[in-house]
Amino acid sequence: MRNQFILPGVAVCAVLALFGCVKDGYEGPSLSELFGEFEIIDSLTLSTTSPNFSIDETVEFSATFNKPVNWQLEIQGLSSGGSKAFSGFSQNLENGAVVWSGTSSSLPFFELEDCAVSLNVADEGAVLHDTLTITGLVNFDGIRVADFDAGLPEGALVWRQDGGNMTFELADDNPLLGAGYFKMGGKVGWDWSLGYIDIPVDFSDATVAASEFYLNLGVLSGTGGIPATDQFLNISISESDEPFDDNQANNGADVFGAGNEVYRHQIRPIDWNGWEFITVPYTDFEVKHEGGDNIRTPGDITAIRIACQACPFNASAACPENADRDVQTDVDFLIFSEYTDLFGQE
Repeated sequence: MRNQFILPGVAVCAVLALFGCVKDGYEGPSLSELFGEFEIIDSLTLSTTSPNFSIDETVEFSATFNKPVNWQLEIQGLSSGGSKAFSGFSQNLENGAVVWSGTSSSLPFFELEDCAVSLNVADEGAVLHDTLTITGLVNFDGIRVADFDAGLPEGALVWRQDGGNMTFELADDNPLLGAGYFKMGGKVGWDWSLGYIDIPVDFSDATVAASEFYLNLGVLSGTGGIPATDQFLNISISESDEPFDDNQANNGADVFGAGNEVYRHQIRPIDWNGWEFITVPYTDFEVKHEGGDNIRTPGDITAIRIACQACPFNASAACPENADRDVQTDVDFLIFSEYTDLFGQE
């Protein structure tokens, strides 16, 4: 007889449990807010319209709507074409939610220029506009190795083959950033190696792991026509504690020779037209020469080599077309950053 009461008892418990879970309030926006008519409560405002990023000023953007929406804010350089974009889903932009420090999302970098600002709420068909003027350029966080604005880095060594139209020299006609850059190219029919620049550095203050240490470098090619076949850069990093001396036997600084702790990464192929910005974590560098402890340690880096190479065009090579093409692997703005690549900086 007792079993006939089990199912009704379970049902009563389930009902009590259901009502016990009901709250007096609710979390999140109401349906009327989500699907109601869109309104702008506070229009787009900027904390400053003339930021000087060189002294670490920033721009904070603010706006308030009557409900949460998908929005995108974009800053566009009217001279450089540089851009920076932010996006989110919220009812307001306030309390430092969107702060710009002068960086760009990709090339080109911003200049001293006027910029257009737009806040787009696409789902609601609304766009808010403003303008600002950059009065000082951003100082990127990182260890700057070479910008070539005032010449070659101190102590740098340059070696090149005796080829044709060789351009291992400073130039100022088309820099990525600042006033100068370094041209690396020409024609060599008998060898893959055209030349390189070796730069001594002191990274002893770097304490991050190799996975959090990034090489950032601008590379220019294709401005003279079709890029040479299989042209590339070999980037070598030495952690040798030997003196940075010129060694004619290996055509450059001897810290890159066999027996030294050296790591290498290839930027290959370089087949584009114009400037491209390359970012590589130190962990992507492979062992070129074994030596030392063979553990990639940013604080132990003492020298960097940027080597220009391309497929030769003589009769025994696979690239006869390169006899009519100049190799171009020009470089600018070599900087190492910690924790994130250069475009990851806000």
